[in-house]
Amino acid sequence: MAWCLAPVVFGALALLAGCARLPVAETTAPRDRFADAYVELLPVADMMGEAAARDPRWPLAEKAALVSPAQLGCMRQALAPGQVQAAQRQLALDYADAHPATLTADIAVLEGGAARLIGQAMRAGAGLKAPAPTRPASEGEMRALAQFATDARFADLRQATGLSRLAGGSPSADDERGKDIARALTVNFLTDAFLRCHIPVKLLY
Repeated sequence: MAWCLAPVVFGALALLAGCARLPVAETTAPRDRFADAYVELLPVADMMGEAAARDPRWPLAEKAALVSPAQLGCMRQALAPGQVQAAQRQLALDYADAHPATLTADIAVLEGGAARLIGQAMRAGAGLKAPAPTRPASEGEMRALAQFATDARFADLRQATGLSRLAGGSPSADDERGKDIARALTVNFLTDAFLRCHIPVKLLY
């Protein structure tokens, strides 16, 4: 029996050893790579988690007194980082499935630097710590950022990520612009949470 199992065991070990040498990017499905880059580009979940940790009345602040504790709890649950990130990944996967012809280019521009630089600017604008030590942008990353922001090939991608406002403007990813973009992006999640928890959307403004 041992002799019979030996080829199977050694074969499995050889297979695992071969797989271990492959870069992560080559073993991850393109749509999943796109979803990873999408979440890095738009760190909305982390931003909301930080805001909720700072203020138990978030996202309503002083208007929390106008809703029930159950409604406030419902909103905070709907906007928990895990919920928001899951929603983001689903949006990204849906986009990937609907745009197979441009997915390779979309992944390249995001992984090439656009996702890191824009996500970094949003984190800085929201006062969040970077998930990894920041480093200066390389020339290649700046080219990717400029392409994402201005190239007509990425118009659908900008629209899908809520970053269409970058088109035609400066392709910089400064902290102030990151803060403005982050504020605009969170409105969609907030509006959905208001509706889900049966809270008048007018309290958002």
